[in-house]
Parts: sequence; C-alpha cells; structure tokens
Amino acid sequence: MASHPPSHGATDDALLAKHHVLFALRNARYLPTPYQAEDNNRMTLAYFCLAALALLPSSAVSTHDPALSALPVMLKPAQRHGFVDWVYEQQLPGGGFRGSDSLAAALPSTSDNAHVIQSYTALLILGLLDDDYTRLRRAELARFVGACQNDDGSFSQFPGCAEPGDPRSTYSAFAIASMLDDWSTINVDSALGFLNCCRRYEGGFSQRPGLEANAGPTYCAIASFSLAGRLPSLSNREQLLRWLVSRQVRPPPRPPRSEASEGDDECGGGEGEGGGVRPEEEEKESAGFQGRANKPTDACYSFWNTAALTLLLPALTSSPSPSLPALLDPALDRAWLLACQHRQFGGIAREPGALPDVMHTYLALAALSLGDAGGAALGLRGLDAAWNVPREVAARMRDCLRVGVRRGAEEGGRGGEGGGS
Repeated sequence: MASHPPSHGATDDALLAKHHVLFALRNARYLPTPYQAEDNNRMTLAYFCLAALALLPSSAVSTHDPALSALPVMLKPAQRHGFVDWVYEQQLPGGGFRGSDSLAAALPSTSDNAHVIQSYTALLILGLLDDDYTRLRRAELARFVGACQNDDGSFSQFPGCAEPGDPRSTYSAFAIASMLDDWSTINVDSALGFLNCCRRYEGGFSQRPGLEANAGPTYCAIASFSLAGRLPSLSNREQLLRWLVSRQVRPPPRPPRSEASEGDDECGGGEGEGGGVRPEEEEKESAGFQGRANKPTDACYSFWNTAALTLLLPALTSSPSPSLPALLDPALDRAWLLACQHRQFGGIAREPGALPDVMHTYLALAALSLGDAGGAALGLRGLDAAWNVPREVAARMRDCLRVGVRRGAEEGGRGGEGGGS
C-alpha cells in the first residue's frame, strides 16, 4: 500500500495501556458471561489475557522498571503459582493438555481428550509465567502430537477427531515440536505437502484445499514452514507477498453512532455497552487489514498479515529484503488499531464501535508490537512472530526446554525414561 501522511491529531493516538492492563487482568480472573460457550477453550482465553499483560509496559501500572512488563507486576506470586498449577491440572497422562476441566467429571475418560491447539497455548502460558517445565510430560506430549497427524499430512485437534485437519492444528503441532526440539513423531514433509495443497491461485492459503485464501491460515502455513526451517522451499513467495500486502485497505465508512454494531462479534464475547469511539475520531484516516478480498477490516487481521510478512520477508530472493514500512503503512494500521480501543472499559475490539474481547485485544497489541517501531514507541515488548509470544519469553522457554531435552537424554542413557528428544 502506498505511504500516506500520519493521521492528524497526534494527541489522540495514545495507547490506553493502563485500561488494557486492567481489562486483561479482569478477564484472566473472571471471564464475562458471553464466554460461557467458549469454556472448553479456556486455556487459549487465558493465554490471550496473560500474553497481553506480558506485552504491555509496567509503566502503565505505577512502576517504571524497564526490565518488567505488566505481567509480573500485576500477578502476585500466589496467583502465578495458581495459574501454573491449573495448567498442569489440564495435562493428561497420555500427553497433551485439554482446554479446561469444566466437563472432565461429566465425561467418560475416553472422551476427555487433550487438544493440540490448547496444548500449544498451555506451553506458552507456562513460559509466560516463568515455569521451569519440570512437570511437563515431554515424551508423552511428543507422542500425542504425532498421533494427531492424519494420512493426508494435516493435523487434527486430537486423535480420532471427526473434523478434518487444517493449518491451525498443523501450526500448533509444528510449534510444539519446535519448542520441544523433537520432530521425531511427525512427518514434516507430509505436513508441508498438505499445506501446499491449501495454497490458492491468489497466493494465500486456505483453511482446507479448495476454499478461499484467508490471512489466518496463511500465517499458520508460513509460520509452519518457518519453524521447520523450510521457508526457502515455499514456492512463489513474491506472489504470496503481493497477496498479503494487498490486504491493507481503508475501512468502510462508519455508520452513525446509534447504528454501530454492538457486540455481534463471532470471535468472542466482550463487555461493556457500545464502543469507545469519541466523536472527533470519526474522521481520522486509517487503514487496517482484511482477512480476504472484499471483506471489511478487522483488528485481528492486522496481526495475521503483519506477522506473516515478518516471517516471509527474510526468505525473499531479492537482496536486501524489503522492510515492512516499504510495503505497508504501519502508521495507518496503528491509527486503525488505536481507534478500536474501548476508552471506558479497556480492551480492543474487532472494529471501532464494537465490544472488546480478549482475542482481539491481544492480537491487536501483538500487531502493534510488530509494527514499524510502533511497539517500542508505544512501550510494548518485542514479539517472536513464529511462536506468538514476547521475544524475552521465547528465549527463556528455549533455555528451559533445551535443558529438559538434555536432562531427558542423560536419563535415557542411564536406562531411564527421558523426555521427548
């Protein structure tokens, strides 16, 4: 997208960091009623809340220690240990994690399945909370991930799942394998072959072969190739680049305030009554991202597109590789995302005037972190685009999990049961 001057009224472009800290903390403790239907995904909802706190600056909550994010400041040690214990309570003997324990007692043990996406977010939560992973059943988790792979190379949410595999589950499996540094239980070539079957004529990837390209599956596919060290094998990377760049568009005109949408978001419930857009912000120039052609802009797609580009750019054949600001307009995307903030309750919605929810809040913050110096300018932590967690957390996870791999190898050499390696 061509460059445009930044929006006028710079004083209105503030990130409401303290509002978002309180929003994330409130939802981490007590999810509002609209989330009841998502209780089986409670692990992922908790990840969105805790990861948002880990991106936000500690200066938003009355401390100015630059070494700290808001997460360790707002969570007391007892609360942190409580979260960690709850995550491990969801770990099943056969490996992997379920999304919550709400239905565990009501279901027979054969129906109490681990879930590959919830297992991915469980590992991230443990990293966010500075756990040492000594309670992680590594070998069992690696075997569980392998059991999720289907004959076509895709991964399902759990073994025997009736729903077909898709790039989301495939990405989660690759992320877990990369965290464990154990690819021995999965067929990487077959999985990448499935992802290539999801490639569409426009350049992007779809949720299943033959469907329309969408930015979410496209990120999952690119991240999977990246985690496996196979991005150079991805064909037509320039075409994929053009498709991603073309997703930045100006939003349609907003309806009058009385007609604005109020919480009909299919991605999750929010809180509050109405959006938080002030009248003077209605005319501000912005340009967010759509998930696919001819669809409206949505805050979450700022992450899926920007993160996909962040991973793809180093693999382009041109030298030097283009930068994000040369291809996009991060200032206009930042204006769009900041306009999606709820000024009363905190949180970020899918669009201005809608209700905020934890998914859009975290993904919008993650997109701002990846933007051209936007993260640093706004006080946000840097993001690891492949694992979707702050860079400092990813580094700590690698250290802890690699220690576990070495420990498991040593125990295996002595005849004991080692971790996955």
